[in-house]
Amino acid sequence: MKLFCKTIVIFLSLSVTALAQNPKSYKVNTQYKAYWGGFTVAEITSQTTIKPGEYDISAGYTVKGLAAIFGKSENTTMAQGIVSSSGEFRPELYESSGNFGKLTYYNRATFDPDTLKVKSHEQELNLREDTEYIPIADEEKYGFDPMTIFLNMMTNQNFKEEYKKLYTERQFGGIFVSEQTFICKEEKIIGSERRSVFEGEAVGCAIDGKRLSGQLKSTKPRKKRKRSRVDDDQESLLWFGKMDGFDAMIPVYTEFPIGWGKVRIYLSDFSVEPIAEPIVTAENKAFN
Repeated sequence: MKLFCKTIVIFLSLSVTALAQNPKSYKVNTQYKAYWGGFTVAEITSQTTIKPGEYDISAGYTVKGLAAIFGKSENTTMAQGIVSSSGEFRPELYESSGNFGKLTYYNRATFDPDTLKVKSHEQELNLREDTEYIPIADEEKYGFDPMTIFLNMMTNQNFKEEYKKLYTERQFGGIFVSEQTFICKEEKIIGSERRSVFEGEAVGCAIDGKRLSGQLKSTKPRKKRKRSRVDDDQESLLWFGKMDGFDAMIPVYTEFPIGWGKVRIYLSDFSVEPIAEPIVTAENKAFN
């Protein structure tokens, strides 16, 4: 179940991308559905708005159906920031709330977009029984938020070549600070699938991370760790591709075993909406 939730969180972060180099404003909508056998076990939705000089992301997921037997999980996340002169997205605000079973959390952080240092951090945690949290040290509070770090990757115009080598970036996620890793070495053609709106050439990427600060730990006497049903799934790939008329890579598919078969996540809906800019006149300019 931990791997299932981890993969959902990655898709939540990755399902936000846009035409960064286009000077006009766009709203990008994505939806993913996770299936276990014939059952829908999770839904992920996101909306990203890109305007000249700024961006805004909102996304959420819910574990549902049979998967909720193993632990109810849901999350809503948002990020806002600026587009630098180099075209890089840099955060100003990040907010995330939700639960993993009995663990509930809320984090709100503001950033200095130039240095990526966290200027303020509000946090609420309700821990599971027999669990304690070792917080992030103040000097460790800096880095890209999870949404923005992947937004920069997905809009990289040299995605296929640049990420053939291991890429690392520091990530501040509110509860943890981590070193995010990203490498893409495989390619294949994904065929037509009724659950997906994507078919075509795709790039397979391994995504992982190493925790640097912040820790949830059990207060129970230390026991020998039992092998998990999901320990064999460390090599699962997330596949990225392009949709017609959209010049950026987005996640389109992944699969992984959970002990009783496989969970498969598909891009189930996708749209790009141009946002009409207001016409500036002498009259309305006077009020701005």
